[in-house]
Amino acid sequence: LAIAASLLCGYLGMEQGLNPSAPVRGRAFERRNMRLPFTLEQALERMEHCAELERYMGHRFVTGYVAVKRVENENFKQVISSWEREFLLLSV
Repeated sequence: LAIAASLLCGYLGMEQGLNPSAPVRGRAFERRNMRLPFTLEQALERMEHCAELERYMGHRFVTGYVAVKRVENENFKQVISSWEREFLLLSV
């Protein structure tokens, strides 16, 4: 999925006539305009509302993938305690 998404981003950039930005130097995580979702739920929310992804990968795939990942995340939360998520997982 990551490779398909990366290729799709490249294709969309060419289709829209976008020029690549300059390479990032230094600490990329400090750039305010390049923030990734902090949680899986935030990432799934973005994925669910991405028109381009749905257009090229299909509505059924996107909704199915998001639904499966939400169930997996809920199962994960039942096994890993809220304390572990707050103090261990997010501290890495």
